[in-house]
Amino acid sequence: MCTVGYHKELNVIFKNRDKCFSTDEVVVLNPEFLAVKTEGADYFSAGINKHSCSFASTAVNTPEWTAKASEGKMDEASVQFKKENEGLVSPMIYVSEYLPEVTDIDKWLEKVLNSGNHFMGYNLLLCDREKTVHVELYKNEHHVTEISGSVVVSNHFSNLDHGPKKNEDYPSSFERYSAVENFMESIVTLEDVFNTLKPLHGNKENTFWRIGKFFTVSSSVLDLDTYALYYTSSPVEEYSRISGRIPPKGAEKTFIEMSRYIDLPTYHKIERGHPFFEEMLTEIHSQIEEYHNESVGEEKRFKTLEIGAGTGLCSQELVKYGFLDLDCLELDNECCSILSKHPESSNFNVINGDAITYCKPHEYDLLVSTFAHDHIHYDKRFAFARNLFHNTKKGGRYVIGMEVLPYFSTEDDRKKALFKYHNYIIELALRDDRVQLSELENNALKSGLDMVGDFKRHEVMFEEELRLAGFKMLVKKKMGPVERTDVGGVFVYVFEAC
Repeated sequence: MCTVGYHKELNVIFKNRDKCFSTDEVVVLNPEFLAVKTEGADYFSAGINKHSCSFASTAVNTPEWTAKASEGKMDEASVQFKKENEGLVSPMIYVSEYLPEVTDIDKWLEKVLNSGNHFMGYNLLLCDREKTVHVELYKNEHHVTEISGSVVVSNHFSNLDHGPKKNEDYPSSFERYSAVENFMESIVTLEDVFNTLKPLHGNKENTFWRIGKFFTVSSSVLDLDTYALYYTSSPVEEYSRISGRIPPKGAEKTFIEMSRYIDLPTYHKIERGHPFFEEMLTEIHSQIEEYHNESVGEEKRFKTLEIGAGTGLCSQELVKYGFLDLDCLELDNECCSILSKHPESSNFNVINGDAITYCKPHEYDLLVSTFAHDHIHYDKRFAFARNLFHNTKKGGRYVIGMEVLPYFSTEDDRKKALFKYHNYIIELALRDDRVQLSELENNALKSGLDMVGDFKRHEVMFEEELRLAGFKMLVKKKMGPVERTDVGGVFVYVFEAC
């Protein structure tokens, strides 16, 4: 029971996805497309492919079903739904099936409409580089309207005889349609789109992020010009940008993260000289080998995801393991450029995406990260941890190397903890006459104080994130400094997905 729209000037298609029951929504990042779906579902609710073909959908149900669901009578609603849709199939199965390959709307429609099926009631928005259409589908009927400007669609038809006909049949559908249609005139930037979609950004009276019996579970904005998806599953969190791994010709590749506050060539050259870094890598390798040895069958291969691969300091070591099929996930475009220059290997794959939203549900045997958690904002730490869990097979492992601060409970304490840890590392670097490393560490301190890309945790804080997400801690080792208990340090953890 969603609301979707297309904004012509910005060339974006958007969707707020609503449900009457809780679901886990995931973003699927594939070399051919970006898409959003409910975890476990066999079709997407919105998506874009590398040819800039994009879609968003919303269901059109009967007033009888809507009334029962709105009243919370879910058993009765379920019976009603089955009765009304007996013998009908979701058109989204076919829209999703052809998403990876379609190059224009006409071919897309042809494949769907010629499938020979009778469809459940759905509104579809389909876009390509040339045009946008609004498609109404119900049973063996359809109506296609080419859109010349911007458009909003909710949960009623304009042309087919099915579903709500007037405001009294489903007030929310007509109210959302009118509210967002009015907002379209004032939308000039992407930020304006975000402001309209969710209450964090403006007047709650004017938003269509829903609460109540029907409530919004996710919001997606698909940018056809840059081949990117902006996504959030919470009204109090900012949108994350997920970029397609193979952008279309002329697409912008401007998203930066790590490179906005770190000189990447210098970092790549000297970071392995960070105190305890080599000890950390050695222990990570030991834990991976131990996990592999414990697994049944020496020939077993581990589908592996490296979180926040950066410039590849850990990747270039992991790729040496013949039993790892390695996906290296990195948000920063500049880092990805460096990663892709590493020697090619049959078990090495670079993915430009956001670790908070990138998800292949329960696909990976092994997750690995080094110093990646530091770059996840405190406000997004639980969403990040939950997404890590969603990526991991049951019984799979997450091996982490990370910098940990001494305990803090207030903002002032956090700043003091940052000074304690970083000043200790700076002292060690200067003692060994490693001036560049000390400068790099001083920049990291500044990033932490300014909360620009650096959000270090203390032990209790970090362990809580993983525990609440569904992980069980198996290993916790401090690499150093072993002689100091007051400055934090570098740790290696191993968690199991329960």
